[in-house]
Amino acid sequence: MNLKIIRLVVLSVLCLSFTKVSAQALKDDFHAEIGVAGGGSFYLGDANSIMFKNMQPAYGVFFRYKFDPRLALRVELNGTKIVWNGNTAGNQINTFDACGEFNFFDLEDNPNKRASRIFSPYIFGGPGLMNFEYDGKNIIKPAIPFGVGFKVKIADRWNIDAKWTTRVLLSDEMEGLPALNNLYHLNGSNFTNNDILSTFSIGISYDIFKKECDCKVIKNK
Repeated sequence: MNLKIIRLVVLSVLCLSFTKVSAQALKDDFHAEIGVAGGGSFYLGDANSIMFKNMQPAYGVFFRYKFDPRLALRVELNGTKIVWNGNTAGNQINTFDACGEFNFFDLEDNPNKRASRIFSPYIFGGPGLMNFEYDGKNIIKPAIPFGVGFKVKIADRWNIDAKWTTRVLLSDEMEGLPALNNLYHLNGSNFTNNDILSTFSIGISYDIFKKECDCKVIKNK
């Protein structure tokens, strides 16, 4: 009789422990994030060939969908300005990115999983678009954004990340003025004459779309 009671107590403790572990594992199990970001940017092209010269404020909003702790998709809208010759001339640049992200660690607050971390470096890349004025006309051109970053979970449902983004414009018109375009006669068949926009930014995001608990409830008959 005593042996049966001991078995019952052990099974009860195991069931309670499993319930607690499951609740902890689902603590921050959310599908997505929304956030804002800010930082600085500079461009490299015909009117500027020096990195970090004429840095300008950059700002944006983003949505990140998390497929699992390692893989995510980020859609982002950003705005900045590029200038040359000090602040006497410039062009407003708006960007749209759709980048896949890969985290090097399982980014989740799960103390019961050895590979999980509340921080992770990550890499990203994908297709993008740039909107700006060229020769008095508003145009949209394709671009290739890619880069590296670092994410940290700072609280329940709150995250912060810092990233370096390089956007390669698939044309040579970011300056907005034909007089500054193709100064060295590199256009035409030379594919390497593309303007580049580089941005460092810090973003803060909030988890949304909580996942439903994948639990099975056993009813006593």
